Amino acid sequence: GRNVESMHLKIYDRWGELVFETTQQHVGWDGNYKGKPVDPAVYVYHLSVKCIDGQDYFKKGNVTVIR
Repeated sequence: GRNVESMHLKIYDRWGELVFETTQQHVGWDGNYKGKPVDPAVYVYHLSVKCIDGQDYFKKGNVTVIR
């Protein structure tokens, strides 16, 4: 969004290994890790956002990869 000053998105597998990370809003995860498609499973995301008005947000949840 236009009101986002900075953001940090991390995605982890079920063993806690970081499989994706970005600080750019226009870059999303394509379901690959080290150039190969990940196995179907549940992955955890952590999203931290700082808005231009100084508010901070943190959201976490799960995403399921189905192939």
